[in-house]
Amino acid sequence: MHPQVFFIVVHMTITMSLAIAGNLFMIFVIWRGNKAIRRRVSPVQLLLLHTCAADLLFAVCSLGTEILLLFHYPHFIGPGWLCKLVRYAQMVPLYASPFLLVAISADRYQAICRPLAHFRRSRYRIPTYLAMFAWGLALLCSLPQAFIWRKEETFPKVEQCVTFYRRDNQIFKSIYVIVFNTIAWLLPSTMAGLFYYFVCKAVWMSHNSKPTLDLTTTKLNVCDNVETQSYVEKLRHKSSGIRRQTSEFDRKRIQTVRLTLTIIACNFFLWAPFCMVNILQANAPNLLNPSVMAYVVVLGNLNSCVNPWIYIFFNRSHVQRAFCGAPKSGKNHSQIANTTQVSPIFFTSELLQRGASPRRLFSFSPRSTTYSSCSRMAINGHSEVVTESFIQKDSGTTMNGSTTTTRNSTELPSSIVRVFTERRKSNKHSLGLVRARSICATHDEKQALLSRKVCNES
Repeated sequence: MHPQVFFIVVHMTITMSLAIAGNLFMIFVIWRGNKAIRRRVSPVQLLLLHTCAADLLFAVCSLGTEILLLFHYPHFIGPGWLCKLVRYAQMVPLYASPFLLVAISADRYQAICRPLAHFRRSRYRIPTYLAMFAWGLALLCSLPQAFIWRKEETFPKVEQCVTFYRRDNQIFKSIYVIVFNTIAWLLPSTMAGLFYYFVCKAVWMSHNSKPTLDLTTTKLNVCDNVETQSYVEKLRHKSSGIRRQTSEFDRKRIQTVRLTLTIIACNFFLWAPFCMVNILQANAPNLLNPSVMAYVVVLGNLNSCVNPWIYIFFNRSHVQRAFCGAPKSGKNHSQIANTTQVSPIFFTSELLQRGASPRRLFSFSPRSTTYSSCSRMAINGHSEVVTESFIQKDSGTTMNGSTTTTRNSTELPSSIVRVFTERRKSNKHSLGLVRARSICATHDEKQALLSRKVCNES
């Protein structure tokens, strides 16, 4: 065996072994880690599992079959249809892997830049459609391989699996190589870069535009009642749990963006030398040294090995959870349960993440002595939520005269709190006067405000 061919065989064997072991380990970490905490696979993890399948196909169908062909070189053992099938199977994962990376970037764009449209649909519908489209497009783009390759006798008693253009039609070879590198590398990298440009822009703007509120500088006249001020302090203390949950959600979202962006960047830079050298070799075969081409092929094949280790690096806690199981403390569940009594808005965001239906969202009410009714009005395409909370003192008397038992640990102030949201005039009818004896602004970090300011608007 020629030394250069031997080097390529050894490299392909090592790369195939690392790719199979790494991707199987990544599948195990995702499956076992989610099973430990009894959670379904997330949409990003679903697309990453498809990427693992594409890398496994590349290791088995592309590298494995190429190793067998090099062992029997220059002879091809098998019928003519097997030559076409092998070359077709080798090309499918080369298209599927970059197409799935574009699907991941498109899913992140849909989830971060268009969250409302993302929540109106099922969490798994869009990722499933994107994965199916990527695989279908890869199968379609690989079809020319079945017509280009064929088995023929190149030398006396020597049959090889070769292309029909070989040396007598270099123009067709150059066109085919340029089209392949454009579809499999340049276009997916450009599309993924555009998607992540908008994603990073949205994350940056969201991070810099978070409203901050200082109670000492607010223009609202906060009630001087000692009981009201005590209630405000209790709300401020409990809202810290909501802020922690929100910051944790933002941290996980940014971590997911970094993970997928790193995978796509590695795919671009590892494939860039291979694609450029491939184009140069197709147009000027004598320009490059064969040793340079061999090392570039080594660099391009490493793309199927790095994705699992990137995921493991960004999700070390998942690896620990896969081997050690879920932590026994229920701190996270208790925090979410406590915040539902303080902020229905935060609980609504949690339901949105779980894919709850709009009917369930608007029928939610916390377990307390408050009587809360939420109604949704949609006129002329504008949907608004009007929430009225009629809160009595701890006597347990509701608006309809019935009595209930107080279960909240926090006593409510004696003042009646009402929150109204006014919508615009519609169908030439005015909504009338909007009056409130107290204003309590509740939204994320603005939750701890209580006012006795009287607003009369006509």
